[in-house]
Amino acid sequence: MAQDYYSVLGVARNASEAEIKAAFRKLALKHHPDRNPGNKAAEEEFRRANQAYETLSDPQKRRLYDQFGEAGVSGAGAGAGPFGAGGFGGFGQSADMSDVFEDFVESIFGASGTGGGGRRGSHRGRDLKYETEISLEQAFHGAQIPLSFERLEVCQTCGGTGAKEGSGLKRCGQCRGSGRVQLSQGFFSLSQTCPACRGEGQIIENPCRTCRGAGRSRKEAKLTVKIPPGVYDGATLRISGEGEAGARGTASGDLYVLVRVKTDPRFERTEDDLISERGINIAEAAVGSSLEISAVDGERLTIKIPAGVQHGAMLRVRGQGMPKLHGKGRGDLLVRVKIEVPKSLTPHQEKLLLELARSLRGEEATGASANGSARRDETHAKDDGGIFRKIFGKE
Repeated sequence: MAQDYYSVLGVARNASEAEIKAAFRKLALKHHPDRNPGNKAAEEEFRRANQAYETLSDPQKRRLYDQFGEAGVSGAGAGAGPFGAGGFGGFGQSADMSDVFEDFVESIFGASGTGGGGRRGSHRGRDLKYETEISLEQAFHGAQIPLSFERLEVCQTCGGTGAKEGSGLKRCGQCRGSGRVQLSQGFFSLSQTCPACRGEGQIIENPCRTCRGAGRSRKEAKLTVKIPPGVYDGATLRISGEGEAGARGTASGDLYVLVRVKTDPRFERTEDDLISERGINIAEAAVGSSLEISAVDGERLTIKIPAGVQHGAMLRVRGQGMPKLHGKGRGDLLVRVKIEVPKSLTPHQEKLLLELARSLRGEEATGASANGSARRDETHAKDDGGIFRKIFGKE
């Protein structure tokens, strides 16, 4: 009778590869014959699960199955399974099954069955992470930052061998130097890391007193890391080989330095651009003015404020921002204009502003104000900004 492979694994037809794999692992551990000796029903469930997984884990077979059903993959090897002509080897023909094997071996032999270690050469040193904080000026110019931290380093006494001076290493008697042992239970057999030598193939006869056979000891490391100009907050620098030393001559790990850039009260940073906010009064906004500001590198710059500038306007000074970390040149400096309205006025300033307000509304002044305005128009015909200078003491 035809069977639905998706239903066998208990997944949806649009299930991802990870979901299919996880479903099969669960069924394989539950129904494996070595965990259910003599249970024909469990044996059949395991066979069906393996058959379904072998098809759905292969993208090409899965496409054929989705289009033509079981008939589409009947000639592609599906269903050989662990109990077919290929014996247990059929189980190994499925997609990457190493983690399923390891889970199953651990359930049968216990955690010690793996020996607690990886394959020979897998003892690369651990990567380390360090966080440092710099100022915006340091991010602009670049910096040399001293670091101090603890890490495992090669033991200077034994040179990393773990053996006492004058002694050496001998071949492991359990794995005969191969670093691997064969584990068997029933018809199930799997090669695993040797628990005696942890995959090294050699055993220390007399351990080093300094590192007690580990070949490494914990020490304080001091080094200087170069921060490139233009580095941004949250950037991570990788320093190859500056992590912890590997076991018995294997490669050291790497050091990852997370850079934090302190907030600067003068500037707001947006990628390579810097934003500075500067306040001007309403008269300067109306008639125009100029500002002197300091760039991040200390250079004094004069910024021209155009007449009629609006609150929140951005004035761009090209090439005065941060250095570009992954390119040439610099970003821009943006000056955000903040128009400040005075909170208190002198009587004279208030009178002049009221006169200006009437003028802007198109109202004609009366009496002395009108005569004064007429005289002012004659005297300062070419100085439209005179009233603002009077109001704020610029004249």
